[in-house]
Amino acid sequence: MKKDKSVYISLALSTLKKNGFTEITPVEINDGVNLIIHLAPYPIAARIATFLSEEYPDTAYRIQERELQVASHLQGRNVPVLLPSDLINPGPYDIGGTWMTLWRFESRAQLPRPIPEEAVGLIDKLSNAMKDFPGELPSLGPWEWTCKSADRLGNHKDERVQALLGIFQKVNTEMRVDKDLLIACHGDANLGNLFPSNNGWIWMDFEDVSKMPPYWDLASFICIPALFRGVQEPTLKYVIDRFENKSESKAFGLALIARTLTSTLLNLDYALRGFCDLDFAIQELGLAEDFINQIDFLSGENIIN
Repeated sequence: MKKDKSVYISLALSTLKKNGFTEITPVEINDGVNLIIHLAPYPIAARIATFLSEEYPDTAYRIQERELQVASHLQGRNVPVLLPSDLINPGPYDIGGTWMTLWRFESRAQLPRPIPEEAVGLIDKLSNAMKDFPGELPSLGPWEWTCKSADRLGNHKDERVQALLGIFQKVNTEMRVDKDLLIACHGDANLGNLFPSNNGWIWMDFEDVSKMPPYWDLASFICIPALFRGVQEPTLKYVIDRFENKSESKAFGLALIARTLTSTLLNLDYALRGFCDLDFAIQELGLAEDFINQIDFLSGENIIN
């Protein structure tokens, strides 16, 4: 379980004060796997890796360092991204054994939800820019976290969890068939990580950047809306309709099924340990198996049966 957030906030303020920033009013933006705080009145947001730092401190440092590198790389490729702070060294900082990075604070704007063509265009631009990222990337990063969650949930008594774990075993085999086909991805390119700023939509949260199967970022964007709205969700329908052959459809189907498992199993595991919203995780759990079966049928992937 997480420490009291006031401890993290106090440590963050102490670090900023040592660098000449005083009279700070911390404003909480999000408290989940990461604690995100606006350090008002300065245009600086602290991203504190509460979950990773507690369980995997060395990994937390490497991930935060890579996040900063990826954001700078994407900026150089003209991808709209949330940028590291330019008022202070962005880090990573060790604040009492927890890792923190500092980013530019962006005010939230009221933007209409991207229509399917716009959403896919934003993802395509992001994916194309990731192709020549020069740094080393882990393989199957988000999926390896899913494997850890699946292991922790192994003895869960809910029949829905056990059904998903059975599907997970089959998908896990497929995900590891040919690692040469993996491509550089954002890793968690969902709508929650596409921020509506005053300058338009900007990508953020690069902690899951990894080499993943084709269409992983597209599947990440579509997964939650389609899980809750069904297979007629507009962006999912737009994507399926534009595929020209069965191999593309099947590759996307695998990515979407795997991404649904990642979201459902990770969120449930983290929620049970106090890092995510349990009500939301239970809602996902109730929808996931039926949705996966529908995607398996539509894509012709035939993983489940």
